[in-house]
Amino acid sequence: MSRVARRRWLAAVGAASLLLVAACGVRPDSEPHDVPEDEHVDLSGPSVGSDASGAERIYLVEPGEDQLLRSVQRQASSPSELMEALLRGPSSSELDEEFSSAIPSTLQLLGTREQAPFLYVDVSDELTDLSGQGLLQALAQIVYTGSELDGVELVQITVNGDVIAWPKANLESSTEPLSIYDYPSSVRSAQPAYPSLPGA
Repeated sequence: MSRVARRRWLAAVGAASLLLVAACGVRPDSEPHDVPEDEHVDLSGPSVGSDASGAERIYLVEPGEDQLLRSVQRQASSPSELMEALLRGPSSSELDEEFSSAIPSTLQLLGTREQAPFLYVDVSDELTDLSGQGLLQALAQIVYTGSELDGVELVQITVNGDVIAWPKANLESSTEPLSIYDYPSSVRSAQPAYPSLPGA
């Protein structure tokens, strides 16, 4: 379960519990209580809700003039499998829908290592052949895909083991691990548009 989904679930459970207590006329107290063994809930298992959670999504360039990234479903059980799926690019059906990838088709994954909150991704040198918007898109694809892994907030992309100064969306370069906040306008938002202000 992703961090956002987990927070929303806990908030919903908390609100429902307060309503239930109020409806039953039971006054909550501040004393700690042991939860009976048969009422324990395992929160460590896999998500069974939204298909957008967990390490099963990669980011591709969607069709259209905006050329924004959009997440698509994949099966992956490890960081390496997830990155390999990203490097393979769009499926045949996604190609029919005109999805694409800014990542060179010849790029090879040399290794991954996860050490939360970091994911280390080592690739071959074709990534350094890119420039401009294409490079920004490719980096954003890797960073957003890596951040799908639970606990990962920062992605360090190396080339043949060497640390590279990569550009961010603000065109500043950095050798530090990258986050999704370094490419804030690269992805199609799943959030509904805010309603306009009265009188606007």
